[in-house]
Amino acid sequence: MPARLHPSIIPASGPDASGDVIDRETRQPPVWREYAEVLLVIAAITTVAWFVPVDYRVFGDIYLLAVIVLCLRVSRWAILFASVASVVAWNFVIVPPRMAFSQLYLHDSMFLGTYFVVAIVAGQLTARLREKEQQERQREQQATAMFHLTRALGSARTLDEAVDVALRQADTLFGAPTALSLLGNNGRLALHPASSFPLDERELALAESACREAGAEEQPAPALPHGQGAHLAVRRGQTVFGVFSVQWSRRGADMPPKYRKLMEVFVGQIGLLVEREQFRAASEREKLLAESERMHRTLLDSVSHELKTPVAVLRSAAEGLAREKGARREILAQEIRTAARRLDHLVANLLDQTRLDAGRLRLRLDWCDVHDLIGAARRAVGEGLTTRPLTIAVPADMPLFMADAVLMEHVLSNLLLNALHHTPAGTAISVYAGMEKREPGGECVFVTVADRGPGLAPESRAKLFQKFERGDHARAGGLGLGLSIVRGFMLAQGGDVVADDNPGGGARFMIYLPHKVHESVPHE
Repeated sequence: MPARLHPSIIPASGPDASGDVIDRETRQPPVWREYAEVLLVIAAITTVAWFVPVDYRVFGDIYLLAVIVLCLRVSRWAILFASVASVVAWNFVIVPPRMAFSQLYLHDSMFLGTYFVVAIVAGQLTARLREKEQQERQREQQATAMFHLTRALGSARTLDEAVDVALRQADTLFGAPTALSLLGNNGRLALHPASSFPLDERELALAESACREAGAEEQPAPALPHGQGAHLAVRRGQTVFGVFSVQWSRRGADMPPKYRKLMEVFVGQIGLLVEREQFRAASEREKLLAESERMHRTLLDSVSHELKTPVAVLRSAAEGLAREKGARREILAQEIRTAARRLDHLVANLLDQTRLDAGRLRLRLDWCDVHDLIGAARRAVGEGLTTRPLTIAVPADMPLFMADAVLMEHVLSNLLLNALHHTPAGTAISVYAGMEKREPGGECVFVTVADRGPGLAPESRAKLFQKFERGDHARAGGLGLGLSIVRGFMLAQGGDVVADDNPGGGARFMIYLPHKVHESVPHE
């Protein structure tokens, strides 16, 4: 059950409460127009009666009919004026002798009495109907506005977007500038940028007073002098979120009760909005903390496990190297080199991921040759490729392209290591490159690393490029950062990486890079 809304309203008052913004929905036509319309109708009937030779009683009925019709257009006081004016015109102009007040007979006097009663009753009834119609129309407009507001707030993605929608709707609903001031971490009100009612020091003091009184569970204090706005504290339960303000600037007039009620309903929606946003932000923080904690544990577990193996190999090989001679000595030296290369690759991946996460990656763009990049990646992987048949296919007319050579070497070496980790010994690996037209973006350079291993599991495709994610068929070793780094490096250069099934079995990873570098890529 939603918490009860506690409003604290400080109405505008004081001799200087002025402004040119009025309520558009309750704006009435000037009173003189109603009386002018009455006089025009009476004068028209009287003019016709002057020239038409008809019994004067007929025009008495016509006057009565005109008054009844006027009931549908003018107020009750204008109807009373119409009744008196029509009787005077009928007696003075139409009843013989004309242009003089005549003494009426009994039946004429009874007619006049009935005339007045009918006119007054009809005017009273039509005035009530008109007021009820106006109230129903206002309720319908307010309900429609609140419906559109609720729907717009439901589709808003952020608090600022929702507040902007709410304040624009409030400007239309109240026919006056509005403002929303939210409490900050320092306990002070801060005016939202979407507000159309600029709160000066005087109005801000009124708003803060309403906010304090709402928090203290007290009755609203009298308004501070010279205020132009009506201020309503926004709260849910015991929590005060801020103050909603309307520039209600009619001099010396308090806000009508119906608009106070409308403010309460409107502020209730804003309170729900702010409360929902706070819950969402708290939920996001909890998710972020949980994910950060999970990644922290994963990183510590992976690093401790991965560092333990090469360090143990280095220690054991170094001890054996001190004792052995000849061929055995060379084998131990090779183990040291392999472990050192593995350790170096592990540290490099951690540093690369740190640079990507921190946004400190700087590109050093230069013309690159794909043959050189593939060769550098092969040397970086080292002896691991000796157990895999490797096929390289690059067109003879392959052009140079602009890229960061160091990043591209890391990308290709990570893709080759990924193929090694997910395929058994003896599995064929192929690397081929070329040019391809992609829409949009025009011509691109592509390099593909494909294998004949077990392929990609359908359930792992969605999180393939996430950090610390390792495939089901991956062998021991690695942190699960390689593909995440590949994607980060390619996106930084304006390219992309795509993974799919290799025709004939296995997995295939394709990296794309525009042949012409975008102007937005920073140079160093």
